[in-house]
Amino acid sequence: MMVNLIILGSCLPIIAQQSKRYPTENELQPLMNLFRNFVASPPPRNHDFYIRDRRNETENQKLKAFVRSWLPVNPDVAPFLGQWTALKKETQNIYPSTLKGKVCIIETFIPRGNDMGISFAQGTISGKSIKTTNFASLIQQGNYLGVVFIQIKNNEPGMLEYAWPKPLVAPAKLMSSLPPADRNRLLQQFKKAGCSDTLPKR
Repeated sequence: MMVNLIILGSCLPIIAQQSKRYPTENELQPLMNLFRNFVASPPPRNHDFYIRDRRNETENQKLKAFVRSWLPVNPDVAPFLGQWTALKKETQNIYPSTLKGKVCIIETFIPRGNDMGISFAQGTISGKSIKTTNFASLIQQGNYLGVVFIQIKNNEPGMLEYAWPKPLVAPAKLMSSLPPADRNRLLQQFKKAGCSDTLPKR
C-alpha cells in the first residue's frame, strides 16, 4: 500500500480534505510508523519549526498543571490535551470531558471561500488514538500530534503534523469570529459533551 505523508502543504481544514470514512488498522499502522520517524527526525525543510519549543515556562507549567488535574478524571485523554500548532499556524485544540475517554476538538485554520476558520468535533479514545466525529484518527507522541485521515482526492491515507501543545483557551474566544447562532450551537454541543477548558470540579 502506498502511504502519502502530507507535510502541512495545505491550509485547508482537515475536514475539507478527508473522505467520510476512518483509516483502517492496516492504513493506520504504516502512518504511525511514519509519525514515529517524523518525531525522531523532522524533515529538513520544516526542521526548525518542529524542533524548537517556543513556549515559555509559564505556558509549560500551566499546561502541565491542567493535564495533571484531569488525569484522575479522564486518564486516557490526558496526553492529548492542549492547543497543538501546525506549520501554518493551524491549531488542534483538544479539551477534556467529564465522560471517560471523550474529548472535544476545535480546529482553527486559515479561512478560504465560505469557511469561517473553525471546525468542531468530538473524539473517543480508540486503542492508543482518538477517533473523531470528523473521521480522523489522532495519534500522540511526546510533544507531537499526528492527525490521520483518508484523502478525498485519492482515497489514500494522509497525515498532518502538529507540535508543542500550549494551554487551552476558552472555546468562546476561539469561536469569536463565528456568527452568534453558530457559536452558541457549537458551545452547546461542547457543554453537552461534558467538555471544559477549566480545572475539574472537586
